[in-house]
Amino acid sequence: MIKTEDLMAFLAVAESESFSKASVKEGIQIATLSRAIARLEKQLDTTLFNRTTRKLVMTEEGAVFKGYVQKALNTLELGQQHLLSHQTEPVGKLRIDAAFAFMIHQLGPLLPEFRTCYPKVELELTTNDTVVDLLDNKVDVAIRIGDLKDSTLHSRVLGQSPLVLVASPDYLQVNGTPTHSQQLSEHTLIGFSHASHLNNWYLKEPNNVLNFELKASSGEVIKQLCVNGMGITTLSYYMIHKELADGTLVEVLPNAIHHPNRRESIQAVYYKQSALASRISLFLDFIQDKLILEP
Repeated sequence: MIKTEDLMAFLAVAESESFSKASVKEGIQIATLSRAIARLEKQLDTTLFNRTTRKLVMTEEGAVFKGYVQKALNTLELGQQHLLSHQTEPVGKLRIDAAFAFMIHQLGPLLPEFRTCYPKVELELTTNDTVVDLLDNKVDVAIRIGDLKDSTLHSRVLGQSPLVLVASPDYLQVNGTPTHSQQLSEHTLIGFSHASHLNNWYLKEPNNVLNFELKASSGEVIKQLCVNGMGITTLSYYMIHKELADGTLVEVLPNAIHHPNRRESIQAVYYKQSALASRISLFLDFIQDKLILEP
């Protein structure tokens, strides 16, 4: 395979019509230039220069090849400039995947400002409450909540969002407010139906067996059941901060949960073998300090 540096050496010698002049102009040793030309001539099975002790003359084949080399190197330079321009003004599609609740409550409110700042970035959003394969689903960056198990991924920690035990004021008024976690067995608990690991509330008190009378596959549905006075649940702060602020939900047993725990880390992930495109880096920089993850 022809090396780019050999082509650059050839063009330098061809334009200078001298090894010595090309050496001075490019800051490359004459021997290095000579070896580069020799490699090209061997690979092409063609004489590119006729050499005498006093003069260097390009052959007809060399002149034809020079035109192609100029076009090729110009194309490479244009490609480099194109990528560099994208780094200063990102352009292109950005495919983002996140859990539905995170997309609605965290990313969604930030996207209008992001689009204003970077109007040439084309956003494509998907929501999945389960972990998806980035390549199979053509995702550039995914927001993952909890432990990261795939070692082929790069990750960037965006923060921690603590779990909060919550209930509606109406529910507590009717059923009473538990004062320690052992009393949770006396209450209606709401959990996840298709992700048993999300039913681990990381309670500090041992031997707490949680029985869920109500279950749903979506965290957003669980929140609405809780808001409507159906029971007690545990959800991430990022998705209930507004309800806690306006009193629609209230915290129960504020010291009952271990912090931090394996459900609380919020990370952005992307594949290691891909250079982090400027639009992805800028997106993560943009959202990092704007996310509402903890009190």
